[in-house]
Amino acid sequence: MSSRNAAGHPAGARTRIAPARSIDRLRGRLADATRAEIRFDRGSRGLYATDASLYQIMPVGVVVPRTVEDVAATVRVAAEEGVPIIPRGGATSLSGQAIGAGIVLDASKHLTRIGTVDRDRMTVRVQPGVVLGRLNAELKPLGLMFAPDVSTTDRATLGGMIGNNSAGARSLRFGKTVDSVRSLDVVLADGSTATLGPLGPAELAAACALDGIVGRTHRTVRDLVRDHEDAIRRHFPHLLRRVSGYNLDEFVPGLPVRAPQAPDDPWAFNLAKLVVGSEGTLAVVTGAELKLVPAPEHQGLVVLSFATIPAALDRLQEMLETGPVAVEMVDRAIMDLAAKNPEYAKSLGFAAGHPEAVLAAQFYADSHDELVEKTADLARRFSGAPGVLGIRTTLQDAARDDFWKVRKAGLSLLMGMVGDPKPVAFVEDTAVPVERLPAFYDRFRAIVDRHGTVASCYGHADVGCLHIRPVLNMKAQEDVDKLRSIAAEVSDLVLEFGGSMSGEHGDGLARSRWNRKLFGDEIYGAFRSIKDAFDPHDLMNPGKVVAEPDPGVDLRFGASYRTPLEPRQTAFDFSDQGGFARAVELCSGVGACRKTGTGTMCPSYMVTLDEDHSTRGRANLMRLVMSGALPSEGMVSADLERALDLCLQCKACKTECPSNVDMSRLKSEYLHQKYRTRSIPLGSLLVAHVHRLNAIGSATAPLSNALAKWSPVRWLMEQIAGFDRRRVVPEFDRDHLRRWFRRHRPDPRAGSRGRVILLDDCFTTYNQPAVGRAAVSVLEASGYSVELAGLPCCGRPAISKGLLDLAGHWARQNVAKLAADARDGVPILGCEPSCILTLADEYRALRLGPDADAVADASMMIDRFLADPGRVPDLPLRPRPGRVLLHGHCQQKATVGTADTVAALRLIPGLEVATLDSGCCGMAGSFGYELGHYDVSVALAERVLLPAARAEPDAPLLAPGFSCRSQVHGLEGIDALHPIELIAAQLDAAAPTAQAPRAEATR
Repeated sequence: MSSRNAAGHPAGARTRIAPARSIDRLRGRLADATRAEIRFDRGSRGLYATDASLYQIMPVGVVVPRTVEDVAATVRVAAEEGVPIIPRGGATSLSGQAIGAGIVLDASKHLTRIGTVDRDRMTVRVQPGVVLGRLNAELKPLGLMFAPDVSTTDRATLGGMIGNNSAGARSLRFGKTVDSVRSLDVVLADGSTATLGPLGPAELAAACALDGIVGRTHRTVRDLVRDHEDAIRRHFPHLLRRVSGYNLDEFVPGLPVRAPQAPDDPWAFNLAKLVVGSEGTLAVVTGAELKLVPAPEHQGLVVLSFATIPAALDRLQEMLETGPVAVEMVDRAIMDLAAKNPEYAKSLGFAAGHPEAVLAAQFYADSHDELVEKTADLARRFSGAPGVLGIRTTLQDAARDDFWKVRKAGLSLLMGMVGDPKPVAFVEDTAVPVERLPAFYDRFRAIVDRHGTVASCYGHADVGCLHIRPVLNMKAQEDVDKLRSIAAEVSDLVLEFGGSMSGEHGDGLARSRWNRKLFGDEIYGAFRSIKDAFDPHDLMNPGKVVAEPDPGVDLRFGASYRTPLEPRQTAFDFSDQGGFARAVELCSGVGACRKTGTGTMCPSYMVTLDEDHSTRGRANLMRLVMSGALPSEGMVSADLERALDLCLQCKACKTECPSNVDMSRLKSEYLHQKYRTRSIPLGSLLVAHVHRLNAIGSATAPLSNALAKWSPVRWLMEQIAGFDRRRVVPEFDRDHLRRWFRRHRPDPRAGSRGRVILLDDCFTTYNQPAVGRAAVSVLEASGYSVELAGLPCCGRPAISKGLLDLAGHWARQNVAKLAADARDGVPILGCEPSCILTLADEYRALRLGPDADAVADASMMIDRFLADPGRVPDLPLRPRPGRVLLHGHCQQKATVGTADTVAALRLIPGLEVATLDSGCCGMAGSFGYELGHYDVSVALAERVLLPAARAEPDAPLLAPGFSCRSQVHGLEGIDALHPIELIAAQLDAAAPTAQAPRAEATR
């Protein structure tokens, strides 16, 4: 059985890619015909060769259109050159819909306009690159929302949802995307444009009389429905969650299964309904008129923990009788993986006992009393029931509930499983009638068991759409064969149960093969006629829906996959992730790093919106280099260099990526490997030795400060070291912390509770010693004697530049100096997050032995120490009514969070702390000073942080990070405080203090 055509592309593509000369002509024509970003280099093509699926196909090129006219021109030129078009949004597709051997059209960067909301018609117009979460954020003040609720809310584009006919949670009430689309603006296969919407009989007749693709497609669909209506009624699964094939059932009045509250209009012939779910195989969507629904007034959640999965599924029908809008499931595998993830481990309080399955029922209500009644009814029915380990009820916005946080991260958590075997998406999207779900699940598990593996299980239990993912090693031919065998058996099972192979994830390369079997030859022939009418030359995303590709080819990881360029010896220990290559391969492509509205990951992507500046893009490039798919000299690759250049090493991906892709550590290791054969730039050497430079600057102040501001010196530093002349380095303080500490007279209370070691980092010591003095004052007032660590450098600057041998040298010295005290239980405290967290985090991975673990265990930010009532039960602080703004340091947010900082600040009576969701400030250590980074650095500060500070000029801005304080001072003239300075300023006046610190932030 051949799965490839003569051109080497998936069977059904029927496409031959032109030779190099023709590719050059194509690129030139596209550049002449459009204003789009044209990317035909191998690195860009590699970035777009994968999505979130199993598959990898190198495209001919990438076009990032700026306008709808760019889309039309690109499709027209491609049609004339005989090259396929592959539409792409956020590329979170799990079935390979967004990849192919053609021109990838990426709408996610520029086609992001949201039009005016029509309140009377309850509609809004959007472009395809609009992200669902952004749309609903803009609709929220109007009390409206777009109903389909996919787990990838923060990065899924509306164009992608239309292509997939997405549904997500709460489809039980609101249905699928097709139920919420009124009309579509499209570019057809020849580059012409059309608007497809509801037509009355006269309008339909007029449309059928037209020439060209528009007339042909209307005639074809009209005639096919007339001639095959009986077969459509017989062979389309009577299911809410069926997205396989083309939506011919939408043209038979009363046939499609609708959710009770799905937005609906009177039936009309509407080709937009056919384009929805067609995965870009019929047309390219450039705009959509979407139906909206009122947002719920009140919502709550009842979470039931079950001893077994069968016990949960057996009680599902009873749960549905209580009227929830959704019943979602997670299994033990997801909860176990969440427990190992720093970001999600704290969100597992919804589970009671040690359940094998959790079912969560979401309720909407018009009043609080009604919500209480609905949730209480379900809780009463299941209280004490056999197999129920516990019940938890919450009455709050679902977006703030821990269950939904873990549930929506389910896929990413599963793909973070260490090692080559992973829960694989290929039969994970089956849907069957909900009353038959328990029996279907048992039979499905029997198939998995026969193949000698296990499966994870989660998803939309309420509509019979469980995501069951067999664990397979796609690098082993034996398991690739199992994939094919399991898929064939599951397709037979789905057919027997009257179900669909895809309930929301689509056909793509993974499931298109089964459409002929599931729909029968007559309906499949009708699908083929539709494809030919829209796309007679098979250039619109070929190889999907009406093709029969082998799901075991074009794999990202296959039996022949190797990583010959993987570093054999690494400075960091990656054994907990299975080695360097497997640490890179943890990236599954789900694109959580593409979110732009909340959190910190990934800062540079948030402002550039370029794929290579996402963690996913960098990981893909690194994997392609290691496997030899991209040109490189060893691991050194120009494509990878460009992508890594804007990685700020914020560490946010370490926790915000559910698969734990730690790009900060990977970048440091990459640079370390590079510098084994390449010279180290002067700028990197200067940064790595910043502790020495700061000491010199302090000793020579104020002369050093004057020189640093002098334009010729800044120009010279730009020329020889690559530091942007628009930046002025922070001032040095001649009376540095260590000098002050030597003459300091301790507070009489110091030592009554013990002693602590304060990490006198080189920024606090030489640039802002007031922070260190404040820390000493507060610690001594708390009853602790303070000793300065006196380390030469924590090693963080060297780590950031990949000078890991140098960092390891200092780390070994530091561990030797601190280990004895750490083992004796003496806390090691720090004010500068990046420095103290280097001891707590990187030291564990530098192969330094058990003493490093002891030091890491003893190291913490000073905020955490103060917030612990067991250590500091009574700190005398004066009240300070009013509001302050807190901007957390990136690495602090990534590794320990800001909760301890907030708790320490709230020791001040009357203080209101507003924590900004401001992501990265943009300075990130030396990043913001370096040539080529200034614009990105400023854009990051302007994204949230500076606007928030301007909006509340009377609220002091607090920032634990020295680089953050430097950023806001340099760009806006704001003298932000370290939180410890504000706490020290509120020490009771009756108690002696070491020295009065700065009392306020100034603007």
